[in-house]
Amino acid sequence: MGRRTAIIIGCLVLAGCDTGDGKTLREPKGTLLPQTMPAATTESPRDGVGTLASLPLQDPVLGDQPILSAPVAGNFRLIAPWLDGGSIDLRHTCYGEGVAPSLGWADVPAGTVELAVSVIDDSVASTTPIIHWVIAGINPNDISLAEANVPFGAVQATTSFNEIGFSAPCPIAGSGIHEYKFTVYALNQQVELGDSTPAEDLLTFVQTVSIASADVIGTFRR
Repeated sequence: MGRRTAIIIGCLVLAGCDTGDGKTLREPKGTLLPQTMPAATTESPRDGVGTLASLPLQDPVLGDQPILSAPVAGNFRLIAPWLDGGSIDLRHTCYGEGVAPSLGWADVPAGTVELAVSVIDDSVASTTPIIHWVIAGINPNDISLAEANVPFGAVQATTSFNEIGFSAPCPIAGSGIHEYKFTVYALNQQVELGDSTPAEDLLTFVQTVSIASADVIGTFRR
């Protein structure tokens, strides 16, 4: 069955990464709307991303309808429930429910056919990236990805933890603060790889056909 005709039902199924203390991740409880988003701030976070202040301005006449403008690749940005470089909420880690966080983006470049998202632990010194999530096939007309949600038609890779979907951050206890890079990619063609593709393979293809990307760092320690 082709991935474009497959109906993906429910939320991410997490198999429980090794926490080092015998704990396993709990199964997400369905599709949830974004729980926590950072308050707007007048201060510019690192690289100007990761804050609600990055969302489109409101039209003074139309009220809450955003002012529409032509997408520019240089303005493409990712918005997470924390400021760039801030702490990831425990509910998105192995200490909580282990569900993928809500993510939003703005100014998707013209010519984007679909979007993809990856999560990589940037703190581990290894020739092989530690990949916690690669999801592709996201409709570029969507403006966000709800917490624990897998959109219709999307595909997810098998992560470095041999899980299909989102592997919650769960570093070795005492290994210090880990930085997790959340990246959204604008792709100029469809990804024809299917569910359970090794994360490195799917990520390599995504990066090859990406015309723009934006990232936000989230931190966590045990």
